[in-house]
Amino acid sequence: MKIHEVRESNVLMTESERMQVEAQGITSSGTLIPIKCLSKRELQVVHKIMGGCSNKLIADQLFISERTVKFHCANIYKKLNITSRTALIAGCFRTLYREVVSH
Repeated sequence: MKIHEVRESNVLMTESERMQVEAQGITSSGTLIPIKCLSKRELQVVHKIMGGCSNKLIADQLFISERTVKFHCANIYKKLNITSRTALIAGCFRTLYREVVSH
């Protein structure tokens, strides 16, 4: 039996981005949702989505089934009170770049 190990960088975002997100949460439809509400695996899925990966590619890279990816996506959407991949990307973008836009 082969054991697959996911070797992904521990850094999903820069330290300053992480501090900003932890302080402000994720912006979704005008409300702030704490990043801590997502599990480590859900954060990995979000990171892959932000990188433009399809569900199939995410499944291959994380050694999980495509159905499991869909399950994680559904949980992420529910926790963040959003309904689509586009809303997830927009919410992450608003959160990480809020200060850049406001200046």
